[in-house]
Amino acid sequence: MNVSSILSQTVDKHPGKEALVFEGRRWTYAAWNARINRLCHALSDMGVRPLDRVALYLKTDEASATLYFACQKIGAVVVPMNFRLAPAEVAHILRDSGARVLAYSQSHAASALAAAREVHSTHDFIGVAPQGVLVTPGHHDYEALASSGNMEEPNYHPDAGQLSALVYTSGTTGRPKGVMHTHANDVAIAMNCTMEYSLGAADRALHIAPLYHVGGMQAYFLPHVLVGGTNIIASHYEAGATLEMIQAEHITTLFAVPTQIQQMLFHPHFRDFNVSSLRMITTGGAAIAATTMERVLREFCSGVYNGYGMTEASLTLLLHPEDALARPGSCGKPTLISQARIVSHNPQRDVPPDEVVSPGTIGQLIVQGPQMMAGYWNNPAETARKLKHGWLYTGDLFSQDADGYYTFQGRTDDMIVSGGENIYPREVEEVLYRCPGVREAAVIGLPDPKWGHMVTAIIVRSDPHLDANVIDSFCQNSGLLAAFKRPRRFFFAEQLPLNPSGKVLKHELIRQYGLEA
Repeated sequence: MNVSSILSQTVDKHPGKEALVFEGRRWTYAAWNARINRLCHALSDMGVRPLDRVALYLKTDEASATLYFACQKIGAVVVPMNFRLAPAEVAHILRDSGARVLAYSQSHAASALAAAREVHSTHDFIGVAPQGVLVTPGHHDYEALASSGNMEEPNYHPDAGQLSALVYTSGTTGRPKGVMHTHANDVAIAMNCTMEYSLGAADRALHIAPLYHVGGMQAYFLPHVLVGGTNIIASHYEAGATLEMIQAEHITTLFAVPTQIQQMLFHPHFRDFNVSSLRMITTGGAAIAATTMERVLREFCSGVYNGYGMTEASLTLLLHPEDALARPGSCGKPTLISQARIVSHNPQRDVPPDEVVSPGTIGQLIVQGPQMMAGYWNNPAETARKLKHGWLYTGDLFSQDADGYYTFQGRTDDMIVSGGENIYPREVEEVLYRCPGVREAAVIGLPDPKWGHMVTAIIVRSDPHLDANVIDSFCQNSGLLAAFKRPRRFFFAEQLPLNPSGKVLKHELIRQYGLEA
């Protein structure tokens, strides 16, 4: 199978079923497929051939999904980009990928054109504009291409091992790298999520996560296409508007980061919305306090899945709803197609995959499975560092309990060394999340002349009266945290900076609060 065959089989089985909804417009699978085919022929007429790269600098919208599938059908490689990137960052991705075509949201035309002026490999431009808004003169109008022209199925069938997408990492630890996804990888991701979440044709998925991210497209949108479900795309996220869409569209499945879940749950009019259609929320990237999770399960949705994944391997660990309260903070166990191990963490040498640590010991997570990336584009050195002995070395620190459940302990780069002791931020955060009045917590190490680094906590409060003394007292009396691991400084924030997958940007916190320390 390849990605385009996933769509073709669903179109054959469910031609009249609602496939896609965006801003009041609705398409059946047959109508959406016709739209996709028109774009296939338009791209081919521009000279796009198999393995040519097509960059998408688009907001979360219908065009990003439709162009994605058009590229899959003609063997082109999609290069999805974060629409919040600055022109220099866009230029880097265009240059590194060698993208032939750039599709962009007209509202971001200035940034797109500024980036394109620095890159000579990009020959054609497609502007995506709201109705009544003209695209940049001389550029192709997306709506005109998608609504008229040849609707015949393209006569091309990508091989399973052929590249389907270059997904650039969100760049939390340096310049973004192009993660190479093959058709086989993305089919495996789709089937994995379909099975784990028990998706079916009756499911109606709401997309508030960006479609330029693996979690939004390959692990959530594509699985719903595979089963003939309906994908409803929200152009932007806002808590009240999302609750309204869940009610109006009878949403059954939702992918949301913990911050979004909490914003909806604590929305002042939450109880005014009927969210009873929702059978599943899948989340990840950060912890949810146990007391908050109890409310989520009781008042919002009883089927909450907490997963762990990365651009290089998508969903690999998953905690199912029946364990949500019993194992707060855990990422569960390997998914149906995944293998995982925790090996010794030693950056000074090559650690083999059989050097597995004992239960309860923190080490580096390595994973294996058919969803594992083919490597990094134009970066053999980084590929060799990450893909070793048939395993993907994630760079993430985990522990595993005696029952086989995995718990995230932080990035290898996040580890704090204070007074010669290694401190893993996640284990401190887990204790902070137990403190009443703490909604979100992040732990970083800030420079300290005596200890090397000082354990520092940034707290988002659910109780506005919560102060540092109360939290420190809780940590001291909890019996869960050694004295040297206790935070010595506290800062309070309205929100934590997150990347598109909901992971806290620790380097941003270090930059911000390091100046105040």
